[in-house]
Amino acid sequence: MNRRLLCWALAGFVVASFWVIFAYVTFPRYNFGHWVVTQLSAPASLIGQHRPTKWYTFIALNTAIYALAGLAAESLRLLPRRSVR
Repeated sequence: MNRRLLCWALAGFVVASFWVIFAYVTFPRYNFGHWVVTQLSAPASLIGQHRPTKWYTFIALNTAIYALAGLAAESLRLLPRRSVR
């Protein structure tokens, strides 16, 4: 399970890193906090709408959120299944 959580956290890191690089490439018009795609793939962008965040804080928050989502998903996956008769 630890390896799966690491994969979830790595996915969050990669997604947040992509959005940070995208923001630096399109600098004058990088306000992507209101895009639905960004809000779904990087939930840490919702925090940036109310309070500005640094790029490294954004990546760390998104990594932590993905790790928590992975923990919830893996916990649900490991629940014992009841057979319906």
